[in-house]
Amino acid sequence: MMYQRVREYIRRYHMLDKEDRVIAGVSGGADSICLLFMLMKLKEELDLDVLAVHVHHGLRGADADADAEYVRRICDGWGVGLRTFHEDVRKLAGQSGLSLEEAGRDIRREIFLRVRDELGGGKIALAHHQNDNAETLIWNLCRGCGIRGLGGIAPVTGPWIRPLLCLKREEIESYLKNRGISYCTDETNLEDDYTRNRIRRHVIPYLEEQVNRQTVSHMSETMEQMRVLGEYIRQETARYGAGWIR
Repeated sequence: MMYQRVREYIRRYHMLDKEDRVIAGVSGGADSICLLFMLMKLKEELDLDVLAVHVHHGLRGADADADAEYVRRICDGWGVGLRTFHEDVRKLAGQSGLSLEEAGRDIRREIFLRVRDELGGGKIALAHHQNDNAETLIWNLCRGCGIRGLGGIAPVTGPWIRPLLCLKREEIESYLKNRGISYCTDETNLEDDYTRNRIRRHVIPYLEEQVNRQTVSHMSETMEQMRVLGEYIRQETARYGAGWIR
C-alpha cells in the first residue's frame, strides 16, 4: 500500500518524530495534495502539528486564484491550518535577473523559512517525487555537475523533508483518482517554456518508451547510491581536511 511505503520512507530517513510541527508546501497540484493527505494520515499516528502554506505567484490570473481557493477548501475540509501568501514573482524576477521559475522557487523558499522562524521551528515538507528527481539528474548532467549533482534531490536537507521521493508521478495521480481526491492542473506545466518542462514532456517519455520503461525508477536508485557515495567521500576527506566534493 502506498501509505505504508511513504511511512517507511519517512522512518528510513528519520524525517519526522512524534509531535513534530510540519509546514507543508501545498500548490494544489496532485503531488502536493497527496503530500498533505499523507501527512494527515501520519498526524493520527504521530500527533503531528500540520500547517499548509500556499504561495500565489501572481502569474496566472484567474487560474491561480482558483488554485488558491481550491487549497483553502481542501484545508477547511481536512481541518488543516493554512497560510496563503500573494507575491509578484514577475516583478521579483525582473529586479533580480532570475527566470520566473527561479524567482518563484526562491520566494517559496524564503516564505517557508519565514513561517518556520515565526513558529519557532519545525520541518518543511515538499512534494518532490521520483520524476522530479529524474528531471533534476538529467538537467544536472546536461549542465555539468559533480558527485553532489549526481545525487539529485536529497530526501532530507536540514529542515527540508521530501516524503514522496519514493513515488513516481503516475502512482500519485492513480492514488488520488482511486480515492476520489481531485487536484489542480497548472497549464504552464504543459508548455515548453521552461527547461524542466521540456525534460518532463519530451526527454523522460522518450527514454521510457524507447530505452527502458523503468527509467525513472533506475535513475532514482542510482541517485540514492551516489548520495551514499558522496556522503562517504565527504566523511573521509573531512578527516584529512580536503573539501573537493561539489
